[in-house]
Amino acid sequence: MRLVSTVVGFFLRKLGLLAALVLSLFLGYLVMQSLVPALREAAADRDRLERVVEERAALQEDLGRLQAAAAAARSEATASLEAELGDEVGTLQGAVSDKRAEVERLRDGQQDVCGLVRDLIDLVTPGDACDAAEAAVREADEALDSLEGGLARAEEGVAVLRDPDLSDQEKLDRLGRGDDPAFRQDEIDAQESALAETRSEEDVLEEAQGSGTGWVVDQWARSWRWLAVIALTVLLAPIVLRVVSYFVLMPVVRRLHTPVRLADEAEAADAEIRTSDAQRTMTVHVGAGEVLSTRSAHVRSVQGRARSRLLYDWSSPFISYAAGLHEMSRLVGDETGGSVTLANPDDPNAYLMRIDLRDHPGLVMHPKHVVGVVGTPALETRWRWGVHAFATWQVRYILFAGTGGLIVEGCGDVVATNPEGRATRVNQNLVMGFDSRLSVGVNRTEVFWPYLRGRAPLVDDEFTGHHPLFGQQSDTGEAANPVTRTFNALFSGLGKLFGF
Repeated sequence: MRLVSTVVGFFLRKLGLLAALVLSLFLGYLVMQSLVPALREAAADRDRLERVVEERAALQEDLGRLQAAAAAARSEATASLEAELGDEVGTLQGAVSDKRAEVERLRDGQQDVCGLVRDLIDLVTPGDACDAAEAAVREADEALDSLEGGLARAEEGVAVLRDPDLSDQEKLDRLGRGDDPAFRQDEIDAQESALAETRSEEDVLEEAQGSGTGWVVDQWARSWRWLAVIALTVLLAPIVLRVVSYFVLMPVVRRLHTPVRLADEAEAADAEIRTSDAQRTMTVHVGAGEVLSTRSAHVRSVQGRARSRLLYDWSSPFISYAAGLHEMSRLVGDETGGSVTLANPDDPNAYLMRIDLRDHPGLVMHPKHVVGVVGTPALETRWRWGVHAFATWQVRYILFAGTGGLIVEGCGDVVATNPEGRATRVNQNLVMGFDSRLSVGVNRTEVFWPYLRGRAPLVDDEFTGHHPLFGQQSDTGEAANPVTRTFNALFSGLGKLFGF
């Protein structure tokens, strides 16, 4: 049940963090709107612009449909009228031809009726046959002229309808059919007027959006979605990377890596190493002629004569400076010896331990934990590359070898542990140093949820052998300032790479 509560609490916290991040962006936007009224107006103008753009698009769509319907109606009317006029031309041509034949026949009959002999007959008989024949010819001519006029008009209409240079509307206008209600020209004119008004308002709003406040609102409208995506990525990417590293990367590294051993057992048969109890305040005694070099800030009291020393080892100035072994106090024991009392001036949870070496092949110790050096042990470096270096992000190891002593400092406590031949896992952040004769490998941490929450490292150091390793009880606290934490993490990772 506690596991379920932990998992649910973890995801609820992440969800709450995402909501808080997006909400903080939104609240900042609201504050800006309240402080700068122009932003509110610009936001309202932008909203209105979006609506106007939608209205303009709808009007254009409706206008397009009306114009398409009108064009289809005009095309259909033109085709229908062309067919109608074509039929009319054919009918009139036949009628004209018949009427012409009739006129010719009537004229021939008129000549027969209106001759000299016929005139003499009409003088002695009642009626006027010639006048009747002439009247019939005139009526036939008039009918023929009417038919020919209709045929000319029909042929002219057909010519207009077949003219490729004229549009359907122009053809219908020339034929007097352009104002047909089926063409919906009134609706089209009204739609075009509304569209022109909408475009004018859109131009005004777009010009307003070109101002500074409008630009700010426009940028927010454009960016809030990808800001939310970035916030979500920032929250989820570390989780995804941790899960992939835990379940995919580390099992591969575990199988492929080769443990590191910096010194052989056969070369250090007579080596000795002794440790004292861890203490908050430690008094270090030096014999006659013995030398103690210690960090000046840790010196609380001195018996004997102490002198300043800029660097611990001038042959390794970079290591000495980067490790904090600079501005040292150097005490040389006189005939009666001497002593120095040491304690951390800033951290009450710091513990000190003395480690004495004799003919030792090398004690790996992160120099940041070294407070003082008794005697003159040699400062050596060993480089190791490969999968192990990739997993631990450490390619160089700094060793104190030979005969002498070290005063080391850890947070919470300093403990010397002997694996007694068994594989012993230790949190990387708690390892201060180890005997170079130990075999050092890596393994995946067994605590997944603390690792997922960033409270435990992915890789545990795994030591095997019969010699001591040194660890502190807790890691040093982080600075509250996020900028300071970022720089500390950067330089701490760089220092770890080179063994500091």
